[in-house]
Amino acid sequence: MSGVSVNRRAAPRWIPLLALLPLLALMAADAVMAVLAARTDPGMVADAPRRLGMARLSPTAELRLDASVAQGRGDGYELVLRLRDATGAPVPASLVEARLERTTHAASDLPLQAVPRADGSWSAQVALPDAGNWQVTAVARDVEGRSALVVVRLAP
Repeated sequence: MSGVSVNRRAAPRWIPLLALLPLLALMAADAVMAVLAARTDPGMVADAPRRLGMARLSPTAELRLDASVAQGRGDGYELVLRLRDATGAPVPASLVEARLERTTHAASDLPLQAVPRADGSWSAQVALPDAGNWQVTAVARDVEGRSALVVVRLAP
């Protein structure tokens, strides 16, 4: 045989890295999205708009629940609820239920203790467990069993 030599060049070692680059880019994008999702909590309860809409579409829109929020003791708020009829006249509430809600803490919704006041309204002290956007959902019923719902967003 003649002395024919075949010149085989070794394949560059960086070529397998080209196969990994799309995977690494995807992992980096996922990490960025996870950080953004964790840091930008809107603080809104997902089903609150549905509940509010159902309350407004109620066939017996005879009652409405008015809510006012004032700065309370320390970092908290004082929530005052008044049940009114269609003309705006006060209606005595036989039961008022309220809860503090946040989207990312759905399992940790806190019931609020609403107490009746002399003027027929109900009040509750709201202490926020941590920073962020929170909301209070309240339901009031009169002696006839009719109810009204209100959702109040608490500004941080």
